[in-house]
Amino acid sequence: MHIGAWGRTADAIYLALEPIPSALLTLLILITIAAVLRSVRTAIVFGGIVALTWLPTAAIKAIVNRPRPDVLTLAHPFTPAQVDGSFPSGHTAFVAALTIAFWFLLRGTRGASIALIAGAASTVTVGLAVVSDGLHYPTDVMASIAWAIAMAPTARWIMVDVITPRLDRYGKRNWRLGSLARRRRSRSRG
Repeated sequence: MHIGAWGRTADAIYLALEPIPSALLTLLILITIAAVLRSVRTAIVFGGIVALTWLPTAAIKAIVNRPRPDVLTLAHPFTPAQVDGSFPSGHTAFVAALTIAFWFLLRGTRGASIALIAGAASTVTVGLAVVSDGLHYPTDVMASIAWAIAMAPTARWIMVDVITPRLDRYGKRNWRLGSLARRRRSRSRG
């Protein structure tokens, strides 16, 4: 399957979701959330959920150290050959983590179901891409999805109930963007 338009698309998906571009995409989303919602706290929670769900897969990958599919058996192998472990798929875990973080962000709104549908479609597409590229086994992809579903609620609990309350105690009582400027204006008037 790693030929033609799908092969080029799968390659583009894989390269676009490498760790550095994924981290930059997450940063761009955080900036957008902070600007649109005017809430740095919400952006930090969103980023923490993505990071705590996605980044541990690198440690799991190093511990399990499952070899990737044999490129010599593939008619059209992905180049350059990847030398790190196969299990689980970090690309799939990242997209699944984004999906769940968006669902947490939009929960209770009409956007939540859109986020879940678009995110599920994106996660499946990434999973198909990494398997068809010969970079992962299907079980790598399924494990990543299972990991994200299991880990994201824990990551949310850590961010919402453990980390942000501690930050609040250290003087970050008002996380809204623009609140400092409003306080300064009100002080200068009074």
